[in-house]
Amino acid sequence: MQCGARTAKVGPVPTMSKRLRTLLFSVATLVVVVAVLEVGASWLMLLHYRSAQVANFAAEDPSWSSLVNLARRAGQLAGWSGPPATREETDPSPFFRPDPVLGYSAAPGRYTHTFSRRNAFTGAWESFRTGMTIEPNGTRRTGPARPGQPTVHVMGDSWVFGTGVPDELTFAARLYQALPDWNVSLRALGGWSLTQAALNVDRLNEVRPGDIVVLGYAGYYDVRHVMAPSRLREIDTWLARIGQPVPAFQLPKAARTAAGDVAFSTIDQRCAVLDGYCQRPDPPQAEMTAVTAALVNHVARRTGARVYLLHFAGAPDPALYAALDPAVTLVRALRADFDTVVQDDILGFDGHPGPFWHDAIARRLLAAVDWKRS
Repeated sequence: MQCGARTAKVGPVPTMSKRLRTLLFSVATLVVVVAVLEVGASWLMLLHYRSAQVANFAAEDPSWSSLVNLARRAGQLAGWSGPPATREETDPSPFFRPDPVLGYSAAPGRYTHTFSRRNAFTGAWESFRTGMTIEPNGTRRTGPARPGQPTVHVMGDSWVFGTGVPDELTFAARLYQALPDWNVSLRALGGWSLTQAALNVDRLNEVRPGDIVVLGYAGYYDVRHVMAPSRLREIDTWLARIGQPVPAFQLPKAARTAAGDVAFSTIDQRCAVLDGYCQRPDPPQAEMTAVTAALVNHVARRTGARVYLLHFAGAPDPALYAALDPAVTLVRALRADFDTVVQDDILGFDGHPGPFWHDAIARRLLAAVDWKRS
């Protein structure tokens, strides 16, 4: 035992002031409340997207916060509409022109498409521009013609067209670059579906035996084929969002005949002139699936070319797959069919897929299609 050791004095332990504790507790409470509200708003928005069959929700609701998107939609329902947060412009304009068979088509020429958005913090406009070229025959440019070679006919909507992606980066152009013994024709356009694909096959008569037809398909095509009320409401909403009027296009509408083929009629795309049609419920899903299958089979039976159905978005559809003609080969390219994430976008300016997705789709087709010359 040591004697004379000094005992160290321990001062008072510093404690957090009451004011600081109150502040931290308030901040923590606010964070929890906002998180709970954001989760609830996300759930409500998800219910809306599923009930309204909204496919491109990133374009309709551009904010990352569901609270912001929910508040904006609530304001619209209450009759208040703030300044637009996004807009799109094409130069020269107009890009679309009326078409008596397809409803509308693209005028040949070289275009610059500009996506713009309002910065959520500064309020300033930010823009992203891309070029696109429509050939004299109405197709999008993939590369120079290769005389005497067979053709891959790629058909579909804006995803297949490559909205926001330069000519040389669409998956059709990537096929052209990878297949020196083939021509590649990209006959797609925003808002089109398998209806326009079937009408193009019938009208143009340019698909030959020995060619290949790639039909792009997504689950949201079903409402387009029958021109369901929800599809026309979607057109109204989208054009209002980008600050454009609804043109008086007469859109083609497909129906399944008793013999299993398809018949075509037209409908005005303006809800305002349709006397309540847009407020009706959509046809049953089974009916829309039957029309989709009939359109695919129509193409397969009208041509001696090999036909591939590229299912690139939506959920797997066993009912559709079972109804396909044996001459049709299914190529699935859904997110779950890849072992890596392939879904990029147009730098956040638009929900359409970007060049990484197009590269992935091109690789999937290169691996899945029989490229042997017949």
